[in-house]
Amino acid sequence: MKKSTFAVIGLGQFGTTIVEELLKLDKDVIALDIDEEAVQRIGKITSTAFVCDSTNEKALRELGIQDVTNVIVCYGDNVVASILTTAILADFGIKHIVVRMDNDYYIPIIKRLGAHEVVTPQRLAGVGLANRIGNDDFLDYYNLSGNYSVVKITVTANCEPVTIQALNPRNEFGVNLILIQRGNNTFAPKALDKIQPGDIVFVVGHMPDIEDFGNYINREPAHNLDAEIETPADFKKRMNKTKKATTTKKPKKAKKE
Repeated sequence: MKKSTFAVIGLGQFGTTIVEELLKLDKDVIALDIDEEAVQRIGKITSTAFVCDSTNEKALRELGIQDVTNVIVCYGDNVVASILTTAILADFGIKHIVVRMDNDYYIPIIKRLGAHEVVTPQRLAGVGLANRIGNDDFLDYYNLSGNYSVVKITVTANCEPVTIQALNPRNEFGVNLILIQRGNNTFAPKALDKIQPGDIVFVVGHMPDIEDFGNYINREPAHNLDAEIETPADFKKRMNKTKKATTTKKPKKAKKE
């Protein structure tokens, strides 16, 4: 599976919030804005922030935007820039294009141009959007008090059916699995109930712990039938080694026209 990468175009409050949240999730993010001051502000927390006119296809290509899997266009009230940028991104074949659009009139237009999702500009929406698209299996995200969140996670075909008792999410991951949605049936799971492929599970906890839990249940299954089932502790160790060994290749800076 290709690793999810992100570009955020437009670094106002909404765009900045998304960049901050994606960085907290340890995602690869390219931040772009035509305003040099905005880029300098976000440059304090990431080295991949660039001054760029997103309506310039050549400039976007020089930064490698055509290779990014998810792009969030955050201009909002700049309808012309949003429309032109979306059209270019659609031509690039970007897997998932999200556009902030303040004027409802233009929503059908921006969707016809290739936007997969249109969002409202509230700050909270920025936090929720970042956490949802930053995790491929997250269907929705709700922020609670005390840095706790409720997340809906889709269980993929990779998941090996396992009982709640064996999974032990509270002790192994520090999260609580509160509901399972299976088709039209939603229920509070008991110890001997199993998580199965196709389920949607509702999990409460801190975002890093929820992300670890989601990655574990949707991990690639062992191809060796004689291999022992990977424990949560072993999985976390393996993921930590992978993170340390992975280096992010920085995109080239766009040349000035």
